[in-house]
Amino acid sequence: MDSHILPADLPNCKLNGYDYEQGFDESLLLNSEYADCFSCPICQGIPRNPVIIKLCGHFFCECCLEKQFLPVNYVDDDPDVIQCAVCKGYFQQSHVLAFEDFYTAVKKAYHLVRLRCPYGCPFVGDPQEMDRHQSFQCDQREVRCPSIGCEVHMSFHQLRDEHVALCPKLMIYCESCLLPVTREHLKDHNCKERMAAAIKGISLSNF
Repeated sequence: MDSHILPADLPNCKLNGYDYEQGFDESLLLNSEYADCFSCPICQGIPRNPVIIKLCGHFFCECCLEKQFLPVNYVDDDPDVIQCAVCKGYFQQSHVLAFEDFYTAVKKAYHLVRLRCPYGCPFVGDPQEMDRHQSFQCDQREVRCPSIGCEVHMSFHQLRDEHVALCPKLMIYCESCLLPVTREHLKDHNCKERMAAAIKGISLSNF
């Protein structure tokens, strides 16, 4: 794998962590008039994955509201009944609307929100666009080397421009036997043994 075929959409190392999945810091907001409309009352951020409690209309990050569905927050030990963090009204999971079920006007307003990239690059977008950018597109996002056995993680542009050319775990092709081998073993590997092992593996796979 050379740098020019490094997967361009390597995921951010922090993806799926609570601190990452909660709302964007309001300091990134370019149109501050939307701050009160779409701020999550739990993390105080602009949700990247917004949900609404349809009984009271309060707006949350999906991950923040999920944390409310923990035993410590049950009402009378009933796992199906939770209290809204804002109005203290009672609701169930079935009362939570995902973004695709929002009213059209609310969705349009949400897409008018403009955020700057948290990593300082010039990209500007709505929260969903920024989520994709921060997770899979920004050159400044932190990623792990995709080479098996390599534990290095750094910004995508450093991985692409510097690390891939030197990674000892990178799988490359031997010019003599044309079989894949890691860079660290390229000089020491035995072409005949590798070819014999490859042929044996192919023959075994046919049975």
